[in-house]
Amino acid sequence: MTNEKWLYFCNILLSRLINAGRGQPIIPRRILCVKWDEMGDMAVSVHVFELLKKQFPAAEIHVLCKPAVVGLIANDPHIDKILSAIEEWKEPYDLVVELRGTWKTFWKSLRSKTMPKYRLDRGWIRFRQRKNQPHEVLSNYRIIAPLLGSGDGFDITNTLTVVQPRLHPSAHDIVLAQDWVADLSQPTFAIIHSGARSALRRWAPERFIALSQWLLAEKNLLPVWIGTPDEEPYIEAMLSAGGSGVKWIAGNGKSDSLLALYAFIEKSSLYVGNESGPLQLADIAGVPLLAIVGPGVPNVFYPRSLRSRVLHEILECNPCDQIHCVRPNDRCIDKISVLQVKNAVESVLA
Repeated sequence: MTNEKWLYFCNILLSRLINAGRGQPIIPRRILCVKWDEMGDMAVSVHVFELLKKQFPAAEIHVLCKPAVVGLIANDPHIDKILSAIEEWKEPYDLVVELRGTWKTFWKSLRSKTMPKYRLDRGWIRFRQRKNQPHEVLSNYRIIAPLLGSGDGFDITNTLTVVQPRLHPSAHDIVLAQDWVADLSQPTFAIIHSGARSALRRWAPERFIALSQWLLAEKNLLPVWIGTPDEEPYIEAMLSAGGSGVKWIAGNGKSDSLLALYAFIEKSSLYVGNESGPLQLADIAGVPLLAIVGPGVPNVFYPRSLRSRVLHEILECNPCDQIHCVRPNDRCIDKISVLQVKNAVESVLA
């Protein structure tokens, strides 16, 4: 088994050990949600905090997450405290919900000083879904379903509308976004995110260039290329090679607030991007959206909005590790043409 599968297996055993003898889940006063993951993964998890607070309004809800994603949940009214280092977990909780943990958080639940009274984890859900993995929003819901009087959550389908992640930009975030829009040369704009953590998830630069030219010339949408400082050289190369539009780089004369970025995306007329964190922000924002998906598992991180479309060429090698491509000269993402993307954009804008 892989290291991840061993972790899931051990989590299943640990939760069963901690919960042994309890017929029903407890009514917790203090809850810790562990979500040690990336921006997009956190975005499809935030509904968990809202559902827990509605179910247990008197409980304190703490969230343990990576420092890089703290800003995404900083204003969430359902969270009482955010821990951004595993070492900050120093006391026991009535309930621990491991949405995504590590071996370090596993051992925290096992130690007497930090052992919870009740524990739910991702391992058993992943085991039950091993042959049919649903959308990540639903997987996270199923982890806490026993606490909500919803059975095990496996009678719920992907069309569940009450499970809708929400983000909470501050007034300052919204003003920042308004200022960024005011700085553009025109009020109607399309956001392009050409980056992704894995190179195999990135649509070809020359195709993004062609798309940007078409968006400006034919759709009267100013392309705004968003990215991180690490992605800036990649974006600049495409603009220098003929790409239309302007760049927006987090932290480069701009706030690096993730919620301000979300508020900026909310004001766009269109979002086009690879499978990545900002794609999930655009989905929550509900703007017209096109996802260009490469080697990802079908459905798991697809946008759920009714105003979205997905282009995904699923080959026999899917899913892969997204590191080593067995078809480097015939990648799945390269099978998605500029014409397909243009037609999909026409569809979401109709």
